[in-house]
Amino acid sequence: MKRLTLVFCAFAFFASAYCVADAHVEVPGGPVAAAPGGPVALTVRLPDPGQKLLYVDEVMPVKPGPLTLYYPKWIPGDHSPDGPINELMGLEVSAGGKRIAWERDALDRFTFHVTVPAGVDHIDIHFEFPSRDRVTPNLVDLTWDHVALYKAGYPTRAQLFQPTLVIPADWQYASALQTERRDGKRITFKPVPFNTLVDSPVIAGKYFRQIDLTPPGSSVHRYLAMVGDSAAAINISASQTADYRRLIEQAQALFHSHHYGQYHLLLTLSDYTSVGGLEHHQSSDDRARSGAKMFADPDHFMLDGSLLPHEYTHSWNGKFMRPAGLWQPNFESPERTKLLWVYEGLTVYLGDMLTARSGLWSPQTWREVVAYRAAEMAHRTGRAWRPLIDTTVGVDYSSPMAWSNWRRQNDFYPEGELLWLAVDMKIRELSHDKRNIDDFAQDFYDVDNGSFVTHTYTFDDVVDTLNKVQPYDWARFLHTWVDGTDGQVPLLSGIEAAGWKLAYTDQPSRYQKALENVGPGELEGSYINAMFSVGLKLDRNGKIVDVLWHGPAFDAGLAPGMKLQAIGGSAFSAQVLRAAIAQAQKTRQPLQIRAQGDGSSKVYTVHYDGGLKFPHLVREPGTTDYLKQILAPKPVEK
Repeated sequence: MKRLTLVFCAFAFFASAYCVADAHVEVPGGPVAAAPGGPVALTVRLPDPGQKLLYVDEVMPVKPGPLTLYYPKWIPGDHSPDGPINELMGLEVSAGGKRIAWERDALDRFTFHVTVPAGVDHIDIHFEFPSRDRVTPNLVDLTWDHVALYKAGYPTRAQLFQPTLVIPADWQYASALQTERRDGKRITFKPVPFNTLVDSPVIAGKYFRQIDLTPPGSSVHRYLAMVGDSAAAINISASQTADYRRLIEQAQALFHSHHYGQYHLLLTLSDYTSVGGLEHHQSSDDRARSGAKMFADPDHFMLDGSLLPHEYTHSWNGKFMRPAGLWQPNFESPERTKLLWVYEGLTVYLGDMLTARSGLWSPQTWREVVAYRAAEMAHRTGRAWRPLIDTTVGVDYSSPMAWSNWRRQNDFYPEGELLWLAVDMKIRELSHDKRNIDDFAQDFYDVDNGSFVTHTYTFDDVVDTLNKVQPYDWARFLHTWVDGTDGQVPLLSGIEAAGWKLAYTDQPSRYQKALENVGPGELEGSYINAMFSVGLKLDRNGKIVDVLWHGPAFDAGLAPGMKLQAIGGSAFSAQVLRAAIAQAQKTRQPLQIRAQGDGSSKVYTVHYDGGLKFPHLVREPGTTDYLKQILAPKPVEK
């Protein structure tokens, strides 16, 4: 398969070697000189965790004359220019104790211009960064792109940095970075290129635990490191630990390769930090949506079950194998994101598959999750006008949920999973059950085992590998899906080919119950979801967060931002709303919903008598249960 290989400096986290600064670094288009001088000394201090302020100091080798500095804009994994430049404050540049004037670029707020005086061979840079959502009095989740400026004119992997982190002396820490030394509060890591530094977050805290997940007989170590705001938060059970051990084994059985020196699953368990996950090549930055309660009970654990498998899968799909448009020589060059339906969509499919194969989810949970996502996509009215490919170009992590069913928003995640299930089933059908998506995964990712030199790929490479696994007109199949609109896209074809169908009953699944009653709602939504019936999605207080475009509630005049006050003569609650929906099916009478918006209150008449509708996958009689095969653990080599 045709691939563009990017040649990195020859260093490894598990060895003491690193590339020297006077070397040349190979990049597409020819060699580029490395940045002159020694490593940039970057020191980040957290003197008072309760204040949530990071103090940043850089000592940067320079030459006299004009100098341009960048603050990272495009962060790999974020897929958008969302570097938090507006949070940077107190910027000072100096040399020999004398301040040097700086000027922000008039057209790019991530760029700063400095004139280095004659006779100066290094400058001192200082600023502060308020890390409100990644620091608590007991922990820090540090991502280096928030706390560093770097030079323009050189690729990021040609700029060496030596990072130092200053934290409370009694805190422990974990990172894919190698420690050079620790002296009380001060941790100095070994020098690495800047792109590697940005790819290597650190978690640290008072309550810390690290577990070695390395399979027996393997020399490649994998660790689960946890920080929390209490000892209870990191109290993982033996059975949960065993599931994560199986995750490592099942990933190896799927990919037949690894592309890291060692791997660190970095997990933050706090009710006071942001939630989500970000992939890195040799680690992952995971912040549980259940916060400190992730390990507390089965429902909390279920909601976060696929978080670590998803980000771990990205080590192969996204970090090692990366769409060509997502590889850039620095963090200012725009990324081209059209293949996110592979980068993210395939990762959702494979990551969820590994979640079930490892035991972190039961097959029933996997089906409940996919049923919920499939129903969401089936009610994504915007599919009538906006193709999936456009959601990959217009990546949007910040817009409110209002009208998102009509507007669409990052559907390359959930619809991407349905697409790749359909691909899996098409391979099985055409090969008469001799081949499947596992064969694609092995062929695509089992390249240069042990190397973490990034390989890039194109749409044609994906098609070529699919054809190698099973000949078919894959280009047409994929283009029809990603470029088509509703009516052209076989949204549920994978589910149906697997021997199941999407159906609705009057009882919610355990997964949907957990979403509404347990989860804080940052990722998929801890919302009262009545989109599949009256066409409303609300928060727990009755505020409307989305309305189904031209659904019953829409036709009645309800809109996002309004707050439900009463249904019939009863004050609003989730139970009251659902009881009224069930009653309307019996009486065939419309719902009378009182809602408040912009200071006014009125009654809206909602015509709907279809009853409660909660999504489930149900078996099609007389068909083969392929989901059972897909989710079954693979044999593990001992």
